[in-house]
Amino acid sequence: MIQMQTEWNLKEIFENEEKLEEAIVELRQVMQKIKESKGKLSQGVEEVLTCYQQLEKGLALHVKIYAYAMLQYHQDMSHQESIQLYKRAESLTAEFSEAESFISPELSQIEDSKLEEYLKDDRMKEYEKSIRDIMKQKKHILSQEVEEILAAYSEVFSSSENAYEIFTNTEFDFPNIQDDEGNTLKMSSGLYSKYLMNPSERVRKQAFDSMYSLYKKHMNTITELYLARVKANTISAKQRNYHSSLEAATTHDDANEKVYDILLKEVNKNLYLNHEYIALKAKLLHKEKIHIYDVYTNPLVVEDTPIAYEDAQKVVLEALAPMGKAYIDMLQYAFDHNWIDVYEKDNKRSGAYSMGVYGVHPFVLLNYVHSSRDISTIAHELGHAMHSYYASKAQNIINENYTIMVAEVASTVNEILLANYQIKKESNKKKKAALINEQLDMIRATFIRQTMFAEFEKEVHSRIENGESLTADKLNAIYLALNQQYFGEATIIDTDIQYEWARIPHFYSCFYVYKYATGITSAIVIAKNILEGKEGYVDKYINMLSQGGSKDSLTLLKMVDVDLEAPETYEEAFSYFKKNLKELEELISELF
Repeated sequence: MIQMQTEWNLKEIFENEEKLEEAIVELRQVMQKIKESKGKLSQGVEEVLTCYQQLEKGLALHVKIYAYAMLQYHQDMSHQESIQLYKRAESLTAEFSEAESFISPELSQIEDSKLEEYLKDDRMKEYEKSIRDIMKQKKHILSQEVEEILAAYSEVFSSSENAYEIFTNTEFDFPNIQDDEGNTLKMSSGLYSKYLMNPSERVRKQAFDSMYSLYKKHMNTITELYLARVKANTISAKQRNYHSSLEAATTHDDANEKVYDILLKEVNKNLYLNHEYIALKAKLLHKEKIHIYDVYTNPLVVEDTPIAYEDAQKVVLEALAPMGKAYIDMLQYAFDHNWIDVYEKDNKRSGAYSMGVYGVHPFVLLNYVHSSRDISTIAHELGHAMHSYYASKAQNIINENYTIMVAEVASTVNEILLANYQIKKESNKKKKAALINEQLDMIRATFIRQTMFAEFEKEVHSRIENGESLTADKLNAIYLALNQQYFGEATIIDTDIQYEWARIPHFYSCFYVYKYATGITSAIVIAKNILEGKEGYVDKYINMLSQGGSKDSLTLLKMVDVDLEAPETYEEAFSYFKKNLKELEELISELF
């Protein structure tokens, strides 16, 4: 029997420091060879082929060096040698990025007919997607001189985001609050969501008031920072020959404006389900209406029972059994062979993530504290890990990296399969109701709320592009109206919620949030098809994961019957929400 492993074995990346140093030397040599191709890519296919072969070699070395340094650092962030190694890896990343930065601009200057001739060479097959992406972006790539100027100003363009992060994270000292016994509770941005789930309405209201007291106070400053980011985004899109900043963002995501607009339209059409869900939550809280700060509490929550990591593994394996034997065997292998650094430790990086290391295997970081919620985290991160595993097994390093548009799909599919397994298996009606409520809350927060954010972003960017001068009051009014629209009549829309937009850091990564909504839509449809046992569907899904980034995102999703340009896809996701809501209503009628 294999002994359970709970820490990474980084020797799988580099056996020792000597091997690491050899790899760094080799990477520098490869970077030099890549640079030697500069100015030669128009001379013929041999030059392009040589450049891409060296790029591929460099990427494989860089990924291993960076991963080794980062993973070691994250195991103990106080270890000085690890800190130094990580800083070296970051410097190498900048050097590598600079070394290969000429490739896209130089290829974009070559006529399409000549590039098509290059692509007729069978040896170029591996690099076709990369070159076709450059061809598609040609009209949006500016002259080398302008590109260099924009690159030089990139730090300036991101300065408003940096200023916002520093301002809100280091200079905001929120008023403390009190629990029902009069004990002082520290208030912070990190603790805010925890307090909103507190059973005490008094604690929830205090947390809400404390949070927005500072955003209200500094609203004019934050407005200027945000609008500076929006204006930089709209100007950049215009300079790059996009008709709007939304077109620029969705094109970059392998999507299009149609996907964005259909998402908003279909969510708005089905908002009545969110209104019904919130009305049900109000009923459970014995109220006709609930405040906006009551929305996040789970009135059905039951005591969390500690669960051993070994038992959590078993639950995940059983829950994901519909994925088939090969998938489950690989998960078991991951558990048994050092893919996961499991337990919370002093100075270990907080949170959880999965990092694919091409040529080795994915590495998953957890901070397992024996909570039942940790099981969902395991399933989620292993979804990412298996996506990376299948993609790296089937693709070269240039094509294996999937886009953000599909990045959260595999992880969320696993979460939904786990939730359905737990709900189905639970015999205690109150616990079953709590689990269904938890899943509905997750869908509401990821699908519906993120779409509200997306609608806010579209409105703001559109007004700026149409020459409107926006103020803090106008932004607040837009956001307050959206809350009234999305949360419905069972929710008391407390006025201070108008300031919430100012505390959403994702707004500084313009048009990012809609991908959360399209991601969970895709995951619901995929999980539903898997659970229904559609013939050949799991194989089709794993084949999609294996494509990595070798096809554009919308094409990948269509391989598993998910069409984000079709209203029916969103209707299917809402039908799943509706089914769970109905089951919850029936259970509640039996319980209360």
